[in-house]
Amino acid sequence: MRRLNYDALDIILAVQHLLSFMIADGAIRETAGQETPSWFRSAEAYHPEIPDCVMKIACLHKNCSDFEKVLNFQVTDEMLNTNQNKLSRFEFPADGRGEYGSELGGVKLPT
Repeated sequence: MRRLNYDALDIILAVQHLLSFMIADGAIRETAGQETPSWFRSAEAYHPEIPDCVMKIACLHKNCSDFEKVLNFQVTDEMLNTNQNKLSRFEFPADGRGEYGSELGGVKLPT
């Protein structure tokens, strides 16, 4: 498992809120008889646009696995109301590539 940090939480919230917006916007467009863009493709296109430096601090990758983990991660009120320096007590699903461990909020220590 990776430890949650402030930047990871920001990315999770941004992607999930974009997804919610695109679903609601699609419903509005559908009612208006307009073409509805794919909410999944919109969120999927946004994820790799996040700057590499922020993704690294967040201990996330721009791959499909982490994108799906971001989409499916359950953000709780407790997380939203926790000081950013205490977010590491919450866990984010493991890094399949093994680049980010649980030490230091997710950053793998050099060996």
